[in-house]
Amino acid sequence: MSFLPNVQAGEITRALAENQQVLDPIRQLIFDNFGQNGLYAAYLLVAAIGALIVFKLIKTCFEIIFFVALPSVLSAFVLTFFLPYSFFYLLPATTALFTLGLVLRTVTFSKG
Repeated sequence: MSFLPNVQAGEITRALAENQQVLDPIRQLIFDNFGQNGLYAAYLLVAAIGALIVFKLIKTCFEIIFFVALPSVLSAFVLTFFLPYSFFYLLPATTALFTLGLVLRTVTFSKG
């Protein structure tokens, strides 16, 4: 059973093997110039960069959920009681408003 419906398992294995052949010269270059400790440092660097990327993605997902999705749904629901528009008519407007708020919040905090 394949998780990707249009890609066969043999193609994935071949792609991984090709990437392994690309990484071998880099690994050998680091080993020749810096030794085994240099390889450990390179692995640690790659792991740290990967962890930072995963952390930023998780942080961004939580910011989108808590600063855009939930407030826009709640405000659209509340606005249906006060305005003659339906929930699904108001939801894109509130989502755009809270997305703009998140962008301005991010830009404001990155300056200071």
